[in-house]
Amino acid sequence: MSFSVYESYVALCNNERVIMHDIDNNTKNTIILPDLESERKIDVHNKVDIETYHMITSLAFSEDGKYFAVCTNRKQLCLYETKDLKLLSNRTLIRAASRVRFSPNNDIVIADKAGDAYLFSSSCPMEAGTFILGHLSMLLDVLVTQDMKYVLTTDRDEKIRVSMFPNCYNIVSYCLGHEKFVTNISELPHEKSVLISCGGDGVFKLWDYKCGSELLSVNFYDKISKCDIERFNQDLHDCQYDESVDILPVKYLRVYYFSKIESLIIISFYSSKILLVYRISGDNNTQLKVNYLESITVETEPIECLLHKQDLWVLTDVGLRVFKFDNDRFVTHDTLNSIIKCLNASWQILKNTIVKRNLFPVLYKRKYDNAQEYQERKKTRLAGNTE
Repeated sequence: MSFSVYESYVALCNNERVIMHDIDNNTKNTIILPDLESERKIDVHNKVDIETYHMITSLAFSEDGKYFAVCTNRKQLCLYETKDLKLLSNRTLIRAASRVRFSPNNDIVIADKAGDAYLFSSSCPMEAGTFILGHLSMLLDVLVTQDMKYVLTTDRDEKIRVSMFPNCYNIVSYCLGHEKFVTNISELPHEKSVLISCGGDGVFKLWDYKCGSELLSVNFYDKISKCDIERFNQDLHDCQYDESVDILPVKYLRVYYFSKIESLIIISFYSSKILLVYRISGDNNTQLKVNYLESITVETEPIECLLHKQDLWVLTDVGLRVFKFDNDRFVTHDTLNSIIKCLNASWQILKNTIVKRNLFPVLYKRKYDNAQEYQERKKTRLAGNTE
């Protein structure tokens, strides 16, 4: 489940439907995803009937808003034109995607759960994807830089890899320093030579990514409630994971160009109602400064959050809320919140059919005790031989 915003277009989605609202023209259209185009039908995945677990996992607009892409858990990638909602392509991925992004020239880059990244053309929408690089661990994020010279990928084993683009076999550097998986990366909007990253270790880091050097690390341990951490650890235990954490993993990192010398960033977390707001100033040639501005508390854990035109859009189980930035803090956007009543009516219809994902298998590795099982089988076998 996801949503995305571009100008007046707001897209909400659930298992297999996208409802596209144009809030300027007060129109609404519904898209039902097409069937998979594949020589063999994928009926079962991990012993589950895929049709009963069909779910949109990602929806994104291109930077110019001309296209939007929809990705599902059944390895489906659909490309649409935004203006007339025309389906341009319906492609089947080799592996399930963990992150989908548009490059600055409107091509689609996919990071998958096998550790590979693929590039899909928008100008030639019927072409198959091109393999561009691979990791030895599951990819969690991917980014083509604004100048189209580099592709950056993050994985579950704490690495950030910087490769040339499109010749991605040329590795430029590694940004090493995170102690847990890296879930989100982004160019700093006012200083594109600086990368910002965060994940499961309670810090966000700023990098000179071309040489792999860490510029600054900011700790947000004291901003997270201990009750939220205890609840997250209980959920881990209930799902048979032995690991426990002392900080919540970052769910989303959102960035916004505030001025020539400043950027805003928003950080949301799994199992928490809190969003943290920071301002970053300075550049690669002067000292970077980070100021914590505020914590925003919403009704339930944000399903998705976006920064668009200095407005913060937050989707929860309750519905959409919009905040505007005013005097160094986000306040309720009364004008937009009156307009989005129709969006929340659509959301109430959609959310009742949404299958919620368990993301622990993506972020954490389950430990298995094979020795104990072997000893039990050995005892049974020996007992049988003595009879």
